[in-house]
Amino acid sequence: MREDKSSPEFVYKAFAEYYDAYVAGFEADFEVYLRLIKPGLKVLEIGCGTGRVLKPLLESGAMVVGVDISWAMLALAHKKLASSCDSGALKLLNHNFVYSPIPERFDRVFVTFYTFNYLLSYENALSFLKNIYSSMNDGAVLLMDMFFPSIYYDPAIEGKWQERYLNLGEKPIRLFDRRTMQGLVEKREQVFEEDGGRQEITTLRRFYDKNETARLLREAGFLSVKFADAYDSVLFHQLEPLEITAHSFLVMARREAGGGEG
Repeated sequence: MREDKSSPEFVYKAFAEYYDAYVAGFEADFEVYLRLIKPGLKVLEIGCGTGRVLKPLLESGAMVVGVDISWAMLALAHKKLASSCDSGALKLLNHNFVYSPIPERFDRVFVTFYTFNYLLSYENALSFLKNIYSSMNDGAVLLMDMFFPSIYYDPAIEGKWQERYLNLGEKPIRLFDRRTMQGLVEKREQVFEEDGGRQEITTLRRFYDKNETARLLREAGFLSVKFADAYDSVLFHQLEPLEITAHSFLVMARREAGGGEG
């Protein structure tokens, strides 16, 4: 069967070698995750990639499980965090929550850096959340980092190639990036060039606004759904009746004590 080059599995196999350069230096989200961690809690990161967030979680003393659908990403995370894997502080799993939960249950679940937005259908998004719910302890907290298309900020960039440079160690990488909207789905075409090599990657990400996100979470069984428009724990609030989605946001929800399976 022919491999789907737009699937997240294919994309991140191709993207793995550039991922650290692409997210280099981004730490704005660390504080909001770390403030939710207390000694003794079991922490799960979904979409852990090469370990950008896993590292500060482990440095806080947490016992962590990192999940990703990409073996290539997990291999890089293991290489960088081998000592934590060897000590048992970190476990890495190749798993897709669209299809099933995992037997272990957690007190904190973080769906980081727009991972949720790679779920292109309402049905898959709901299945993903129900399976997460089944992998959480009563009273556990879910926190997700949600995507807002850059085209909505600046419609003039739609369909136009943007160029910038990244650094992978001492190796410069030239990146061309073009984005178009197809309904609620952003098609992101990227071309990475370095040392005469060229890698073309196409990504599809779906925009979920706050109202749709809240509806999905409640349908999956979560209660106490709150939103924040920045990486700041003090800004979480209940959704207002006329509140609009104007940029990326965080959403926090809780599995209530005594709440049955979603």
